[in-house]
Amino acid sequence: MKLWSSFDPDYIEEKFNEYRESLQPIRMWQEPIQDYPEIYGVITHVSTNEFKITVDEQYRKHFNKLSLQKSLLFHSSFDDMHFKKDLFSIDDSTIKFSTPNEVRFRDNRITPRFYYKYQDFKSITYTLGEFGNQESDILTDISNSGASFVIPSTKRESLDIGSIIYIQALTDQDLPEDIKAEICYMVPYKITREASSSLIQIGINFKSDISSISYSSIGNVIKRKQQKIRGLDSTGFNGLNPDEFERKIGAIKTKNPQLAMNIREKVESLDRLRYLTTEMKRQFLLDINHDLLAAALRLSSRELIFDLLSDVTDSIREEFLEKLDIAKPASSVNKAQDEICKIIHQKEASGELVLDPRSYIKYV
Repeated sequence: MKLWSSFDPDYIEEKFNEYRESLQPIRMWQEPIQDYPEIYGVITHVSTNEFKITVDEQYRKHFNKLSLQKSLLFHSSFDDMHFKKDLFSIDDSTIKFSTPNEVRFRDNRITPRFYYKYQDFKSITYTLGEFGNQESDILTDISNSGASFVIPSTKRESLDIGSIIYIQALTDQDLPEDIKAEICYMVPYKITREASSSLIQIGINFKSDISSISYSSIGNVIKRKQQKIRGLDSTGFNGLNPDEFERKIGAIKTKNPQLAMNIREKVESLDRLRYLTTEMKRQFLLDINHDLLAAALRLSSRELIFDLLSDVTDSIREEFLEKLDIAKPASSVNKAQDEICKIIHQKEASGELVLDPRSYIKYV
């Protein structure tokens, strides 16, 4: 059984409201399980800052056996939902806790789906109907049985659920003939979880599965680069993987939603530094204050940091990683991000930097 993690407080709150309305039983326990009794209850209150589970009367006698110094684990057979809380409180009949930073659910997909970053600029070329006008839009994921892509809201009226499209081309895929597909959903698309856009995400099912697909993205390319980098001190902090980033942002959002949104947007903006050519990268690192840059990258991806440090000397790399290893408050990270992004925009305006994946191909 495969599980997937959600770090989105809004989605978690929505799911918990479903459990509350349907009176789904929630199982709770502490580890080691043989030392602590299992108890059951139902969710009776859901808000932005507090959740409450009312425990079945027959299990309340076990409250005195629960330890407030140990994590409490939760599970529901509906969606196979799992999460844990380190901090919680107990009164006569309820267990209270704040919004979990991470909740795991069962993955119901039959075939694995591969996700693209918007910045990958993978495309789908198709016609509406067999003889319609040819369109090209940005892919967001793909599998053997379907895909999704985003369109501007101006195209919304031309497509509908149940519409048939014919796909002529998919980036990285070898299509010997057009693929017939049906639109199965249309939803607003968020480039980040906090920031809305004027884009619509379209989900499609292929009428016949593709026998094989090729997948490559920014992340995969950088991961292959990582293996070539020598002398990188991986014992200290050197960036976040996607799950770690979502945990951090989820924790920040519970205290300061606006700060979380600002940080996410700046992380996406800084991520464009991966498109620096070798010469641009060297000049950028010579011009920029390394203390400021290290603070700005405290919530950035490992892929970006590996790529920035791939062509520098061992001494510069080690010195920068020492600066990067110093923890910073989220507000300080965001302030540093703002300053670095301002410098980047100035260099883009003057032509010193070209941060575009399509331009990168011209310069390498």
